[in-house]
Amino acid sequence: MPSQILTLLEPHFASAQKHINADPDFQASAAGVRCAFAITSSENPNDSVIVGIDSQRAALEVGPAHYGTFAIQARPEDWTAFFDGTLVRPYQSFWGMLRVLAPENKEIAILGDQQSFAAHARIWRIVLDRIRDAVHGKAIRTAAEHEPPAEEVVEDDAVTGKYIWLEMAEYGKVKIFYETAGDGPQDILFLHTAGSDSRQYHTLMNNADLRERCTMYAFDLPAHGRSSLGSKQAPEGYKLTEASYLEAIGKVIARLRLRNTILCGASMAGHVCLAAAIAAKKLDVHGVIACEACEHLAFDQPIYEIKGADTSLLDPERVCGMCAPTSPEYYKRQVWWQYSSNGYGVFAGDLKFYFRGWDGRGRVEGIDTRRCPVYLLTGEYDYSCTTEASKATADKIPGARFEAMKGLGHFPLTENPELVLPYLLRAIAFIQRNREDD
Repeated sequence: MPSQILTLLEPHFASAQKHINADPDFQASAAGVRCAFAITSSENPNDSVIVGIDSQRAALEVGPAHYGTFAIQARPEDWTAFFDGTLVRPYQSFWGMLRVLAPENKEIAILGDQQSFAAHARIWRIVLDRIRDAVHGKAIRTAAEHEPPAEEVVEDDAVTGKYIWLEMAEYGKVKIFYETAGDGPQDILFLHTAGSDSRQYHTLMNNADLRERCTMYAFDLPAHGRSSLGSKQAPEGYKLTEASYLEAIGKVIARLRLRNTILCGASMAGHVCLAAAIAAKKLDVHGVIACEACEHLAFDQPIYEIKGADTSLLDPERVCGMCAPTSPEYYKRQVWWQYSSNGYGVFAGDLKFYFRGWDGRGRVEGIDTRRCPVYLLTGEYDYSCTTEASKATADKIPGARFEAMKGLGHFPLTENPELVLPYLLRAIAFIQRNREDD
């Protein structure tokens, strides 16, 4: 009897090869590459799908898992969910399966050469995605999907940027880049995710409705994006802490003379929104929109221990699996590129805050939501900070509000700005309605 993975995929080999070989991203990533890897089911590794790649051409055949330099293995039920027509987290990506399921299920694993697995991360991910397209009879992808939506391309972009110098206890003297847009009565300060920068907010900051309601700001943390390395920072010694993060936020608010400020951010920036709410009076913060955040995340994430490839390729591949599979391709590519652009060791240093540095347990309960209302938003496809984790945190904060976001993942403010906008507007209105201004 054929293995489950062969039963699932072999009827689609011909179509899958067409989908893979026509993909412009595959063509770019596979140029000059010769390798083979296996897609295998744990119940019968000797009966696997072997993907052979020879300079921009992929061919699928049947063979034992060891025919590949490495093998991507999961249980039959996991592959069924991965190739299902209706995806649920964490099955939108193999990275999600590794991160969420592998710690308790050793059958979900990378077999063979892990360095080759890492070095070819973009290739095997594209292959899996295009096989999934073939299984469900989708149209072959073209470069047209990479084009920005019409509303994205504006003749006069509203976002303008400047630099300011700050003196910080941990980082020393640092030149900070910030951007602004809009002239509405509500000041809002956007905070970028780990290893990225304020480019994440360009689409929202150009939105006419938001520009009328708000004056929006976003800045790059020290050593991120267009901000400089602080005079006390060592290129290989970066580690984000709660204290340094809050200091940066507080100094930006003071330096730019923001008033009645609402903070908004996702992932590590969502975490720090909760930290800022705890210290709201000191920082002069008057509301937070904490996206993809909770009181604490344990570090049990084997995918971040994988080495063997340029981090400018491996980091974006690891994180982009957390996007919703239905988010527009253009925006997902921007997330990928922004993560590919971060400085050496910056993403790893940010994760030290995201996983180990932030712990709001026993602290978030004390947030005064009359002074600083709290609104938590989490996308249904986020397998890093789940909707359940965010809701549990919201339930501990008297007066806080939580909303799960349909069709969104870990980067809601970037991966699908049109879809997230109604949630964001509801959050702003909630804060304005419920805070007691000084």
